[in-house]
Amino acid sequence: MPAPLAPALEVAGLALLVLAVFRLSRGSSLIRRIRFALAGAALLAGVLAAERHLSHPGREAVTTASLAVLLLVAVYVFLQLADHVVWEKLLKPKGVHVPRLLFDVLNFIVLGGVGLALLKALYSVDLTGFLVTSTVLSAILGLSLQDVLASFMSGIALQIERPFAVTDWIRVGDEEGQVVQMNWRTITLRSRDGHNVVLPNSRIAKENLAILSRPSGASLFHATVGVGYAHPPGDVRAVLAAAIEGAEGICEAPAPEVFVKGFADSAIEYDLRFWVRDFARAARARDAVLSRAWYGLHRAGMAIPFPQREVAVRQVVEGDEARRADRLRRECAAVLRSVETFNPLSDEQVEVLARDARPERFTDGERLVRQGDEGRSLFVVKAGRVRVEQAADDGVPVVVARMGPGSFFGEMSLLTGEPRNASVYAEGELEVTVVDKESFATVLQADHRLAEALSEELERRSRLAPAGGADRPGAASPPEGDSGTFFARIQRFFRLEP
Repeated sequence: MPAPLAPALEVAGLALLVLAVFRLSRGSSLIRRIRFALAGAALLAGVLAAERHLSHPGREAVTTASLAVLLLVAVYVFLQLADHVVWEKLLKPKGVHVPRLLFDVLNFIVLGGVGLALLKALYSVDLTGFLVTSTVLSAILGLSLQDVLASFMSGIALQIERPFAVTDWIRVGDEEGQVVQMNWRTITLRSRDGHNVVLPNSRIAKENLAILSRPSGASLFHATVGVGYAHPPGDVRAVLAAAIEGAEGICEAPAPEVFVKGFADSAIEYDLRFWVRDFARAARARDAVLSRAWYGLHRAGMAIPFPQREVAVRQVVEGDEARRADRLRRECAAVLRSVETFNPLSDEQVEVLARDARPERFTDGERLVRQGDEGRSLFVVKAGRVRVEQAADDGVPVVVARMGPGSFFGEMSLLTGEPRNASVYAEGELEVTVVDKESFATVLQADHRLAEALSEELERRSRLAPAGGADRPGAASPPEGDSGTFFARIQRFFRLEP
């Protein structure tokens, strides 16, 4: 071969080899194997060219440099082959997880060691001075890049220990979110606001780390409500616990709990504790819990006070409170007058019931009565709708009716104390008027003949209603074999003298 062509062929072979190696790690496994073959062919051609040049005097420097490059590329190709075999063929099919960062670090160390060995063997370089210089340089770089190096080493530790994985929810200091990416220097969290928060690995190693989605996948959340000092804590806890039970987004087990948190300036603070599995919807769960708490406290007549910082002067017109109470009583009387069971009552007796009847508000999904519970009250729907459910033989609840304004239920529970034969839930915002046994006892005690008239009305309605009273929870006929009638049962429940 002419001597002038040899350098050109050598340069061409090295260029082909470098190009093949550069694209070695791209593409599918099949393309990777093809590129391995290209790299091997280029390597062989380069070695042959190098051996040819070794016999020509004056070309030692070029040939030695080419040989060094070829050896480095050969080592790189071998490392890529080893990486492919170990990772793709051995570890990955068996589900063994080894951090990719370890492969990269190992490759860098091996290539660096081979490079130093080539300098020593081919150029007889004294590595003592180089090591001293590199030590000084390493110290300078270490001081200037200590944060980057700290994140790098922390990334290695996190990859080895794997305290969390992608898709886990974690909290680092005051940052909370779902892990969407992990690399050698940082991790990326997707916050509840939809923002990507990039944190260096060194911060994760230094600060307290809370892994929210492990081990059970449920996490405890808190909400605080303040209630006036006039209300006993035992009563308040019962009201709040009943109000937040079954709220949207919270777990049924563990069940929510209510604790006294502390005594503030104007209220007793209560800690509402509830568990959530879907961390992305935790805000909705907290909203549902606090909303339920407000409705429950409002129905119970318990105030949620707040500090007042302004003085408001207003003129109270004499008789305003009386007029408001009278208007409320007339509204309740109009609602009660529409109840068919109260047909035997006179207008005066309905007015007496209206004085003690109370309006109550419920929100969507709240339970008004539970099937099987003791009953002592009647409900009249003033605004909104309710859903009536009865448990089937397999225990699964079945919707048997829906009621709107003007409907009523619970007359059997009010007059005889019979347990509820269905559960009733609010569908959307709901307003009802409630009449209790104590209020009705006043009317019956004043007129004993009213009990007989009411019993006749119940008997008439029980004959018209379907079996089980699905359309009117509590409106069931007396059990077979009962020696008494509706009249006797009313007398026993209200302890009326025969």
